[in-house]
Amino acid sequence: MADLFDSEPSEKSALEGVCVVYIMYFDEEQGHVPLLIYPDDTLKNNKKFMRPIKYHSIWFLAVDEEEALDHIDLEYKGYTYFGKKFRTKSKRKKRRAGLEEETPETIVIIISLPTDLDIFGDELIYTMTEKIRENFKDQLFEVIEGEIVKDAIIKTPKIKECIEKGTRIKVFLRELIEKTTKEFFKKVVKKQSDAISIKKQKAISYISLKGFDFSHIGDIKTEDAFSNIKIFDPNKNNEEILAVKPPIQISSINLIEDSQEIEITVQNNTNKELVNLNIRMTHVKEFFEKEIMFQKLDFWYPGEELLFISPIIPHINEYLFFIIEDNNDKKRLISTKIDLNTLNKIKG
Repeated sequence: MADLFDSEPSEKSALEGVCVVYIMYFDEEQGHVPLLIYPDDTLKNNKKFMRPIKYHSIWFLAVDEEEALDHIDLEYKGYTYFGKKFRTKSKRKKRRAGLEEETPETIVIIISLPTDLDIFGDELIYTMTEKIRENFKDQLFEVIEGEIVKDAIIKTPKIKECIEKGTRIKVFLRELIEKTTKEFFKKVVKKQSDAISIKKQKAISYISLKGFDFSHIGDIKTEDAFSNIKIFDPNKNNEEILAVKPPIQISSINLIEDSQEIEITVQNNTNKELVNLNIRMTHVKEFFEKEIMFQKLDFWYPGEELLFISPIIPHINEYLFFIIEDNNDKKRLISTKIDLNTLNKIKG
């Protein structure tokens, strides 16, 4: 049985096909370029494999706008691609007029997971981004510089030294990505031993059916052991299992044709009061996002149902709806895609 947490470099990573991590950067001449892909770096030359990365909407949002959304997701052929953009320190000479050596580097991290595992994506992209920022914020520009000078026809001693330094840092970066990813999945399995969410149970079941061995995570006799995770709890009847509700739930979405508006009813299913929320409605056309509704909400009481009304744009059928906590973490409580073609229509 394949071991997801086997660290032997000679063996093919068991994470392949389950989790892919892309580290990208903005090159002044070439645009967005892959810096590193884990677990298989050769895939950056595969145009078919890189297609969803090339067209991910993360590229078309400013860093400040993207940070307000926590991260941006793309679903494509059974996978969800979680994208996060940030700026980091730079001291390299830029190759475009108007840019100084100190102009920050733009880094994009994208993590792809099968849709069966996308429930883990929010936490994983946040954890991965923070780890990379914490450990490599002052070194990523050296990796980028080393990649750029590889194209030099004549390799001077200084260029060779630059390439070697960037390569060394890249090795450590890959090790960090591998360690973070493996530790994340270890933690996920141990945390979900009491999971009541059907989606989480299905995700754990998916991992186990892939053939990964988790038995060594804890003593097989302890409560943390994978064998004690109850995919379906026999003590709960079917009605109780199906009654599990998400913390924030969209109750209904209706299109009012005469007034060209959309009504979205959302319920707080938690047992706590939510405060300082931002509610946004946007549409994406040709990869550019435009905001058409923004509201601030000071209080949202437990069990309370709220109605939000947003205008719609003629000939635009797809929209994105977000509810985000306006705090330091900018935690996203809900994000959903709304297709007007599938909605019930109400005449005003």
